[in-house]
Parts: sequence; structure tokens; C-alpha cells
Amino acid sequence: MTASVLDDVPGLGPARKKVLLTHFGSLKRLKAASVEEIASVRGMGDKTAEAVVAALKA
Repeated sequence: MTASVLDDVPGLGPARKKVLLTHFGSLKRLKAASVEEIASVRGMGDKTAEAVVAALKA
């Protein structure tokens, strides 16, 4: 198993990571998504979406 930039996002466990990657299809498309797009995914909220965007831009 490889490490992911999503591993250190607070509140984002394996199940939510899988949902995000399944929804967007790739990490590249997830990186291009806005906070609003990520927050609209089932199981995600605004704070988690903001944390994901911050982690992907770091």
C-alpha cells in the first residue's frame, strides 16, 4: 500500500477517501475540484472539503 496526501486529512478515513476517489475518478480530478464540489459528495461536509483542498494544495 502506498501513502497518500489524503492520509493526514482530519476526519477523512479509508471509507471517505474511497468515496472521494470513486466519485472523482482520479486524484488529478479531485485536485481540480472546488470545495463546493467536494462538499457535495455523499458523506462530506464543508470542513472536511476545506481540509481536503488544503491538503491537496500543500
